[in-house]
Amino acid sequence: MREIDYISEERLKTFERHTDNRERAIALHNHTLQLGSSLMSMIALFELSLRNGTNHQLARYFGETDWMLPGNSTVPLKKFERDTIQRATQLARKATYSKLSHKEKSHLDVFAFPGGVPIGASHETRVRARQKLFVVSHGQIISQTTLSFWKRLYSPEYDNDLWKTSLKRVFPDKRLKRSHISSSLEVVYSTRNRVAHHEPVYGDRLEEAMKGLEFLRNALGARKIGEETTFKRFSRVQYLRLRMDYEGFLAAWRTLTKC
Repeated sequence: MREIDYISEERLKTFERHTDNRERAIALHNHTLQLGSSLMSMIALFELSLRNGTNHQLARYFGETDWMLPGNSTVPLKKFERDTIQRATQLARKATYSKLSHKEKSHLDVFAFPGGVPIGASHETRVRARQKLFVVSHGQIISQTTLSFWKRLYSPEYDNDLWKTSLKRVFPDKRLKRSHISSSLEVVYSTRNRVAHHEPVYGDRLEEAMKGLEFLRNALGARKIGEETTFKRFSRVQYLRLRMDYEGFLAAWRTLTKC
């Protein structure tokens, strides 16, 4: 097969618009993937830190460590977020179930169907009933949530109930407004989705992504923007790699494109 058969004509068109031959377009495509890998690594570290920092502050303020568990409603969430937690709970049960052997899964029918498995019950019905048996932890549910869930907690809808009461402490610099955090989270979220689908990030979109990540990295846990924080130390290697790949990409762009 040719290189183009692995990439596809349609995908390569994006890069051919900026170059004067196919060979350069393929090279630019590969530079973009390398940059995307570094972006995803940095975003992953930030996402982990954001969700754990947010969870800590919510648990601290509302006095409920396991606020995501079924039946707990101390944290004032909107329907969308409550539904998201319910789906995350189902995914956590599914993940636990998937680790069992076939024999162990079948044995669960004794508990899922005390009176015996109904005649004609489908495999899907049996699996759902088995999975409902699992009591998952708060941490297991958190691990099944997405960046979308956490960024929504910083949206205008939660300004009074969450930001002003507790989440401001995740980004403690008094000069920061919720809107500063929210807008940067939207940029990072959009970037993450593009990279996850192997879509290119370049030009203005890349500059916005770098600016958003830089701002959030400097703001997370900082009482004053620019100070050395735990998260900055924690993410130092990934940040330096991202900066290196970013500079490398810009150099490649200048070399390979017609601009």
